[in-house]
This record gives sequence, structure tokens and C-alpha cells, in this order.
Amino acid sequence: MKKIFTTALLVVFGAFVLTAAKAELSLSGYQEFYAVSVDQSTEAGLSASDHTSENRGGLSNGRFTRLIATATTTLDNGIAVTGVYTISKDNDSNGDSDTSTVAVDENSLSFSGGFGTISVGNIFSAGTMAHNRGTTLIPTAEPDNGATGLFIVAGGATGGYGAFDEAGYALDGMKLRYMSNVYEGFSLAVSYESCMEKNSGATSATSCDGGTATNYDDVIDTVASYNANFDGVDVSLTYGRVMGNTQIVAGAEYNDLDAQVYSVKLAAAGLTAIYKNHTYGDSGQLKSRTVDGDGEGSVYAVRYDMGNISLGFAHTETSFREGTNAADSTAETDTFGIGYNLGGGVMIEFAHGSKEETDGSDSIKDTEADATLAKLSFGF
Repeated sequence: MKKIFTTALLVVFGAFVLTAAKAELSLSGYQEFYAVSVDQSTEAGLSASDHTSENRGGLSNGRFTRLIATATTTLDNGIAVTGVYTISKDNDSNGDSDTSTVAVDENSLSFSGGFGTISVGNIFSAGTMAHNRGTTLIPTAEPDNGATGLFIVAGGATGGYGAFDEAGYALDGMKLRYMSNVYEGFSLAVSYESCMEKNSGATSATSCDGGTATNYDDVIDTVASYNANFDGVDVSLTYGRVMGNTQIVAGAEYNDLDAQVYSVKLAAAGLTAIYKNHTYGDSGQLKSRTVDGDGEGSVYAVRYDMGNISLGFAHTETSFREGTNAADSTAETDTFGIGYNLGGGVMIEFAHGSKEETDGSDSIKDTEADATLAKLSFGF
């Protein structure tokens, strides 16, 4: 029996070696570093002068530094196979815990052919891949990168202030994803995530019943896209829906996830403009409440590229109604960015932005802050 088992292991190992020998392996990566200065006048609804212990600026090594190994091969039937494994600067490698569940920490296997591309692993959702996002458009990719958020002290309104990104955006829970090829400008993307708790920051034995009401299960993200060029103007349109099941927590029932997202992008002669809207109603809120939710977020962004120089502006606005509050809790950000491409994959970028948050329970501003940052990055 032992001999049979050993022989079987040798056969499997031999098959792996022969397969690996056919694969082509490449390494790529990315590094980023920040200097941030924050002027916060209001924190938790009070003058920031009452919170003197907070550090309002400093240096940061960001969140998304990583090394990416990519292996490619082709099956006998012509299907292309790509394997990706990323070593990310997260808490698995003495980095930040807030990066450990983000899908830049990718571990995936993809199969591509005339049918499109099927991927499995710790990967981006269909919506993350397909929708146009103004929050990443401008130099420094703020507010998406969240570098200023490492220094600004955000408010604590119950239920938050709304969201401009859908549930599961950029997170790396285990997924199965299909992306079609493009036909006459049209394409389709669908992803399935069985359990949001099953991410790279959790153990393999993590229970899908141990999360909160917004740790949705059986999440299906579907996006239809259209891309075309009309008289020199590139047009991109997307519409998507995200649905998932919530949990019964401490005997209380919550509403399932049902979110809709659409985006528009226009680009011509170095100028790019994006609008995106996200609505998610009362997803994740108590079923016993009749007036709550109405969660919504919008993003407006524009960027202009001229040679090595890039300029951009992004505006976000979000809102959410918590329970019986008299008003919505709201948040707004405005961010200006400028970048210069030094060549060889090295970029230096600067941004200045403002953030305001208002609690719907008392209509008092929880947060008022301005932030300035410099970013040095290297993609290789």
C-alpha cells in the first residue's frame, strides 16, 4: 500500500514538473510611498483642538505595494491558462491589516478562449473589473486609494454616511468569475462569491455564519458593458446589479443585498470624464424598520493628460438614512490631483482634497478636514 501511495505521489509530482516546465513565468510589481499633511477643524462633531493627541500628518508606505508572479501556459486544446500569485504588503508580510482583504493580494487561476475568460480564486468581482470608477481616475487615485483616510479622523455616524462603491468592491473573497469576449462593443461579466468572510485575511476554516448583517452570502455581481468610438470620442457605458443573502444576527432579520450601479465614461484628445451612481436602498438594514436605508453614492471625475503631465478632479457625494433619524447622514469629498511621469514606470503625484461628514441624527457636522499629499510610485 505504501509503495502504491509513493508511486502515485511521484506520478503527480512528475505531472506537475512537466506542466510547470511548459509554463512561462514573469515577475512584476508596484511600490508606493506617501507624505501626507492634514488640517482637520472638526472631529466627532467637536473642534479638533479638543483632540490634541491625534497625529495630523506624516510619512506612509501606502497600502498597495506588491510583487506579482504570473505563469502562463496553453492546454492541448488551445485554451490559455494564467496563474497569478501576489505577495502584498499586508499583515501576512508585516504590513497593514487593512490591505489583507483587498484583491491586489491576488491568488487566481484563469482559463481563456473563444468562450471568454473564467477565473477562480481571490480575485476582483465582476463589477470591480467592469465599471468605470472616477475615484481612481485622477493622479494619486484618491479617494479610492484612501491614503488621506489613514490620517483624517472620520466620523462615527451609526450606519455610516453612504457608499459610492458597491458591496464587495475590490475585496478578495473567494470567487468564480466569467468575463465574455467583446461582441460588437457589448460584453458581459458575472461573478459569484459564496461567502464574504472567505477572504485572504481569514483562515480556511472561517465560518460563513460568523459575520455581520452586511457580510453577505451567495453574492452574484452581474455587469453589462458597451464600448465604442464615435468620431474620435471613446464611449463606455456599464450597468450592473449586485444581489446577495444576509444573515439572521441575534435573532433579528435583515434585508438582503440589492444594489444597482451604472457608469458612463467619455474620452477624447487626452480628456476623460466619468460619472458613476450606486444605489443600495435598505440592504443590510433591519426588516422591522420601515423608514431607513436609501443608501446612495455618486462620483464625478475628470482628467486631462498632456505628455508626461496629468491633471484631475474628483467629487464624491454619499447619503444614508439610519433608523428614525430626521435626516440622511451625508458625506462629500473634493480632490484635485496633478501627476508627472518621470519615465521607466516612476511617477510623482500630488493631491489636495477636502472631506465633510454630517450625522443625520442631529444634522451636526462630524468631520471637516483638508488634506495634502505627495506620492512616489514605481511600477515594474
